[in-house]
Amino acid sequence: MTISEIIKTTIANLNEQGIQLTPKNYAQVFCKVAKEQNIKVEDCEELKKYIEKLSPFIREQIKKQNPKDLNEFIIYLISSVNKATADNVSKQNITLITLVKRLLQTITFLHDKEAAKLANISLDRIEYLADLNSFEMIKDKWFDFVTSYDDSYLKKLEPYCKLESNSLKDIIDCVIETMNKSSNTTFLENISGLIIASLNPSIASSVNDELAALSYDLKSSPILLTDIEFQEKIKTLIKKRVKLDKDEINSKVNSLNEILNELSKKLITVMDKSSISKEKLNQIKNELQKNCKDIDFEKLKRKLAHIANSLEVEATSLTDKIQKENDLISNLQKRMHRLEIALEKAKRESKIDFLTKLLSKRTMEQELTVAESAYKRYGIEYSLVFFDLDNFKMINDTFGHNAGDSILKELGKILSKNRREVDLVGRFGGEEFLAILPKTNQKGAITFAENIRKAIENHNFLYKDERIFVTISAGIASRVDFTSKEETLQNADSMLYSSKNAGRNMVSPSVI
Repeated sequence: MTISEIIKTTIANLNEQGIQLTPKNYAQVFCKVAKEQNIKVEDCEELKKYIEKLSPFIREQIKKQNPKDLNEFIIYLISSVNKATADNVSKQNITLITLVKRLLQTITFLHDKEAAKLANISLDRIEYLADLNSFEMIKDKWFDFVTSYDDSYLKKLEPYCKLESNSLKDIIDCVIETMNKSSNTTFLENISGLIIASLNPSIASSVNDELAALSYDLKSSPILLTDIEFQEKIKTLIKKRVKLDKDEINSKVNSLNEILNELSKKLITVMDKSSISKEKLNQIKNELQKNCKDIDFEKLKRKLAHIANSLEVEATSLTDKIQKENDLISNLQKRMHRLEIALEKAKRESKIDFLTKLLSKRTMEQELTVAESAYKRYGIEYSLVFFDLDNFKMINDTFGHNAGDSILKELGKILSKNRREVDLVGRFGGEEFLAILPKTNQKGAITFAENIRKAIENHNFLYKDERIFVTISAGIASRVDFTSKEETLQNADSMLYSSKNAGRNMVSPSVI
């Protein structure tokens, strides 16, 4: 349909309905006909364009009023301005708020991550929670930032150039200029010395010659550090050294294993040697029992001394080796005991989320498999509920991660308190939770989710004596409505996003 045809249809509709042909009536019917025909007319989009130029807060307020044309839109704006005048909100205050926003936006471009982070949090507060308490909180946080700000790290640059600490660009230009001067040789010499010290010594002796050559080049000409090819040579040599050192360590570990294996063989050998010594002692005993005149006492004395020394050496060696073996066995036993304790602890911790004391994601996935098996074998129905805290990132950014952890702990207690004994509840992600409800249809799951939502909405979350308002959204899916547990889980997640998109602090679906 063309524009001319839309005009004819509009006039015809006005005549049929007996509506007076005024500019306002004509514009309303014309835009309605164009919309029905899926034809975009720029004049009909004017109201939408004007609304989009407003701040998110005002857009939300206008959305509630639902103006149908520019006239109603202007009437709403006039009433809002009059109301602002009645509340003593002057143009100066509005200008000051705008100025604060621009200053905060400027800070986000500066090269201080803490200041930029605080500026972004402040902008969010002003944009969505522009009340007196928000401004007081922002003011206090900026006061804390200014009083604790420390730029003493800039003094480290004073030996190299004159600093103007109020200009980041001047500092960078000064450093670059200093590095390009010939006096920068001392700096490069110091850096080259650190690089040489970090490369030597190497466990693997096969790279010693290359390291020595590199060290000689750096000592002779530190300026080589500015050469790209030489930098690549250093990187390559470092990688090579790391690989060779790893291989060398593996080789030495294998050698130690061989020594340990040899140790057991040596123990047997020592015992064998001890039996040989007994034979020698029997031989000496037989010689002593001979006729005294046939004995060479000096020779026998020397032989006895030699055997005694041998036995002493063997006994000492055997004792030392046995002691080392006992120490090794004792250490291995202690290590095995520690590993058993650590394994048992890991098994326990893998089932329970350490922060919320709810079931872990891995355990929930296992339990979901069990529920699915019961459904397929015996037809035992179950429903899934996905929960997700609303605006949790803003809470962390505003109050800190410790406050976020405190809220998650409290949430874990609420979920545990409000579940049945057969229900399974676990932490499935950062601020996302999953509930498996056996023998529960969609209606029962909605009731369960609504009870949780209301309990959290009405709970008094406190952190450092400050009240934090917390809400939660939920998505529900029942197994009987889908072909697999994966599809059920995916649909519950989709319903959760529907709750989020519809304004948060709600359950989807809300009715059956």
